[in-house]
Amino acid sequence: MSPMSKVAVLGQRDAVLGFKASGAVVFAADSAEEARLALEEVKKGDYAILLITEDIAALLKDELAPLYDSPQPVVTVLPDSKTPHGMGMELLRKRVERAVGVNILVKREE
Repeated sequence: MSPMSKVAVLGQRDAVLGFKASGAVVFAADSAEEARLALEEVKKGDYAILLITEDIAALLKDELAPLYDSPQPVVTVLPDSKTPHGMGMELLRKRVERAVGVNILVKREE
């Protein structure tokens, strides 16, 4: 990551505005159309990392799919605290499992 690389945060306004304080570039989207337009802006920019809220990631599932395997931006879905076994945690679990070869995040009950 170059010194000028940036972090983008995409999500509903109330969920992402706090990230501005960390120096991230915030894309607030309160509708599917706003989210799609914001994602296009992120893809055009020099962003090393895209943090996206789980609700917006669900809306943009098809548009995000090709980005999960691309080198930049690295896409991370911010898990929703209301749904502990949602999309964000599932993507994180898959990435960790791929990296270490075993699921170390979640104990499955049998």
